[in-house]
Amino acid sequence: MTIVDVLTEFAESGGIGVLKPGAPLADVSERLGPPRDGEHFPGRRRKRGEPCHVRYGDVRLEICCDVLRAVALSTGTGSVDLPGGVPGETEETPSEVTAAQLRQAFSAAGIRAEESPWPEPADQVTLVVRHAPADVHFTFRRTDADEAEGSGAVLHSAIARDTHHVCR
Repeated sequence: MTIVDVLTEFAESGGIGVLKPGAPLADVSERLGPPRDGEHFPGRRRKRGEPCHVRYGDVRLEICCDVLRAVALSTGTGSVDLPGGVPGETEETPSEVTAAQLRQAFSAAGIRAEESPWPEPADQVTLVVRHAPADVHFTFRRTDADEAEGSGAVLHSAIARDTHHVCR
């Protein structure tokens, strides 16, 4: 499976495999095994009600109330480790993809992506695919500021975050 396939699935389904906002962590763990620690500052004490961060390979998750609230994939390193078919194992995939390549794949799959209305910073292009409970944002870094529509911009990250969550 290529990174374009993974990202097209992310756009179509709102997640990466079973890793979708709204999915119970128990169900995900049953399918993929236990997650690894994904805290940005390991050892820091979290406040009551503050979400925790875990990961499966390079897919980072924000968990609150034992439910996935955000699914994020950073692609700027040249390759990503994605959860494989075997619990606890990941598969490395080259991650470089341009906005033009992703737009073409989305078009072929019948996926409607809107360019984000936020023009700042100038070296960034964001495509948004609408989903409930979380829109998927694909953020690209422009390689040439003069290029039309940022078609050669390279994907930096993809994220779906449920912004409507209210803790129980």
